Amino acid sequence: MSKKKHDSFQLCELCGRLVYFRQLADHRAVCEAGLSSEDPKCTFIQDGVLHALVVERNNKMFSDSKLPLSSRNNVILLNCNTMRECNLPIGKRVVVRSDQKNSEIVCMTWPSSGVSSECVALSQLSLLNLQVSGGEFISIRALKKLWLHAARVELELCEAVEFEVNQMFTDYCLQDLRNQYVCPGHKVDVTFYGRPRHLMVIAVTGSCTLDKNPISSAEYKRQKVSSNSFASKLTDQLERLKLDNGIRTDEKAAMPCDGEDLIIQRSLSCNYQKQNCTEKELSDAECKEQSQKSQLQSCHAKTNIDHGCKKTLQSDIQLNQLDSQSVFFYISPEETQLTIHAYGALQSERSVLKSIVTYKSIGGLQKQVALVREMIELPLKHPEMFTNYGIPPPRGVLLHGPSGTGKTLIAQAVAAESGAHFICLNGPDVLSRYYGETEARLRDIFREARERAPSIIFVDELDALCPKRDKVQNEFEKRVVATLLTLMDGADTVNFPSSYVMFLAATNRPDALDTALRRPGRLDREIEIGIPNASDREDILRTLLRNVPHSFTEDDLKSFAEMAHGYVGADLTAVCNEAGLMSFKRCLAEQKRLSSGDDQIQEEKLKERLWVTREDIMAAFRQVRPSAMREVSIDVPKVRWDDIGGNAVIKQKLKQAVEWPLKHPEAFQRLGIRPPRGILMYGPPGCSKTLVARALATESGLNFLAVKGPELFSKWVGESERAVRQVFQKARAAAPSIVFFDEIDALAARRGSGGDDSGSNVSDRVLTQLLTELDGVETLKDVVLVAATNRPDMIDKALLRPGRIDRIVYVPLPDKNAREEIFKIHLAKTPLGGDVAIRDLAEKTDMFSGAEIAALCREAALTALQENIESQEVLGKHFDKAFMAVKPRTSGELIELYRKYQNESGVHSI
Repeated sequence: MSKKKHDSFQLCELCGRLVYFRQLADHRAVCEAGLSSEDPKCTFIQDGVLHALVVERNNKMFSDSKLPLSSRNNVILLNCNTMRECNLPIGKRVVVRSDQKNSEIVCMTWPSSGVSSECVALSQLSLLNLQVSGGEFISIRALKKLWLHAARVELELCEAVEFEVNQMFTDYCLQDLRNQYVCPGHKVDVTFYGRPRHLMVIAVTGSCTLDKNPISSAEYKRQKVSSNSFASKLTDQLERLKLDNGIRTDEKAAMPCDGEDLIIQRSLSCNYQKQNCTEKELSDAECKEQSQKSQLQSCHAKTNIDHGCKKTLQSDIQLNQLDSQSVFFYISPEETQLTIHAYGALQSERSVLKSIVTYKSIGGLQKQVALVREMIELPLKHPEMFTNYGIPPPRGVLLHGPSGTGKTLIAQAVAAESGAHFICLNGPDVLSRYYGETEARLRDIFREARERAPSIIFVDELDALCPKRDKVQNEFEKRVVATLLTLMDGADTVNFPSSYVMFLAATNRPDALDTALRRPGRLDREIEIGIPNASDREDILRTLLRNVPHSFTEDDLKSFAEMAHGYVGADLTAVCNEAGLMSFKRCLAEQKRLSSGDDQIQEEKLKERLWVTREDIMAAFRQVRPSAMREVSIDVPKVRWDDIGGNAVIKQKLKQAVEWPLKHPEAFQRLGIRPPRGILMYGPPGCSKTLVARALATESGLNFLAVKGPELFSKWVGESERAVRQVFQKARAAAPSIVFFDEIDALAARRGSGGDDSGSNVSDRVLTQLLTELDGVETLKDVVLVAATNRPDMIDKALLRPGRIDRIVYVPLPDKNAREEIFKIHLAKTPLGGDVAIRDLAEKTDMFSGAEIAALCREAALTALQENIESQEVLGKHFDKAFMAVKPRTSGELIELYRKYQNESGVHSI
């Protein structure tokens, strides 16, 4: 290329580049500052490579009708002067690269008078494949890179079509894509019956010999995510290779491009469908580099492929310097086999791996993950241990636990990490209304798993596919269960590991599964994925916030984990997402308030301020409720201890029973005692027993389950006991938690008090279930029962013994000081007249309960409004009229009953 000045491009004497003449002055200023290598924002030519601005092509730029429509998407338009300076003829194949996105495509040069010399024009499809937009800088060089004939190409339609995807459509696409270069992840367009059809390249096999193992779900996701990076790694290993000069003449004649373009065809058989090869596997290709004058040598490239199948690829090639960085696949209708999948055909595989999940991306489940890896990876990686000792490998693993704990996430990690062929068996995809078709589909799935062994079959929500046969009336479900059991028993372990199939299942209702499925030989191990504890929640939060900009310390994460009682992994994920959204909203509002007018500056400032703060996390916790509490949780009014007048001793006892075990667990361990399991508050009506429970729920921060007695009773036999069982099951799942029974005397009355001596009274059965839950075989850990009643004499004695109800607290009528505090609380926002003294009101309200004092204050205010709607204060005369309307309703007989009960019951009371 000439170094003299030209019209469009002129030589920069400082760096030796040919720079677009309108940008030469600015470029020289940059060169003089010594920053030429850091100046990509100009159009220049260096070493035959064009660095130019890319724009999207329009109709004015491309008006040449001589080029076929099928080739126009792959054309790059350049100015004639630019093509002359770069020595690029018309129709030349060039590599278009974006250094910023690390992506490349192959295009064909075409002149255009509508394109300026400082830029190039690409179609919208080419910009999409290159992952750039108009206004970015790219590089263009002649195609001298490694490219292979595509033996097999798999495409998927990007949208639904009104016709059937048949062989005719496949043949048409194969002819329309003739001479095109593709890579996994690229999109191509085909005009069929006058309408453009968009297709995605799913997989490419660059070999004349087809691979026996087609695409798997894990491979599919890896191809879409990292196709460019894989091609770059692969060709780095081949960078020093030269072609053998022994290529046959008939192969040279088949070369579709220029003579200097490099083709590896037949002499080198490579399978590029396995996009998830590791660097260690790629490094097995060993080449001995010598000088350009050395003799011909033989290089044996070996590539290990998954599924226990090793293929040795041998080729005799001559050593030569090769500047390839990417591998492109050339479509030839004579040698390429094309497969087209309909839109959504691979949706089931996409749903398995929405993102590439690894074991490191799972937090708080280290023990469970280790058990799963032991059961699944050990037979895959060390099959000789089982064959040498004659031990049959495990066949199945069942993951069970509440929803959102990470069962499906573990399965996704297994699919990505194990390397085995992974099949996701979805119930709706298998079930059919036609007789025998469901069983046939199950047999096809297991046949595919055996043919592509080693394989893993994953079934999510197994209880929906295999319920208990004695509980279902439909013969169809029984046939499905029987077929699945037969197929699991038919898994071949004699020819292990060549036909090894592992069965992995997940459910949140293990008791609903058919018992024949849970025996050894089918599901050998059951792994419980339970509710995470505080340390597990901390690990989950640390994993979720790993790539999120935040300012949290380890102490902050620990405090967040301690307050997230009952939250599972899915809940914590929702909390982090909600916190990020709140942070974005806050920064966006601040950006609008401090708008500077420059979009780029605003975006940079937004990124600097986009940090998740403690306030965002706390707001997200208030927004997201734990999954275990969504069906039973109630919105408890925010009542503080200061909102309750008097009862200081009662408050202290409740704090000791509930708050101390959480805040000072080491003290209980040091003294060898366990915290109280149950608390009963009894006293006259209106003495703030329920209000104390609300304050306890607010101040302690524990999950609060309020149980209403009528909701537990049912006319169906066994349903009432099941309701009690579910309440405590949810309380254990949301531990530490508080279960509050108001008016428990209606739920736990003395047995036999219903007049039915046969023992079939529903209240007796509910009481028995309640006693079993409180102090039965299964330990009630980190769950406190708080109950309230005004008739303790009606409660069964078995419930009031220590170990079930450890603390019985009498909540009496408020004394004078307590009444004075109650008046101050209720009259804090009420303007009073000068003749009103709270001390005098407290003296006049002897035998009044807290609820009656509150009613007295309301009645006095209403009397003032009744007298004058414009009243500004409540006077003493208004309270006098209120005393006439509100009378104490607690009789002396009831007080004597409480005193007698406390003296004669013999229970542990405070």
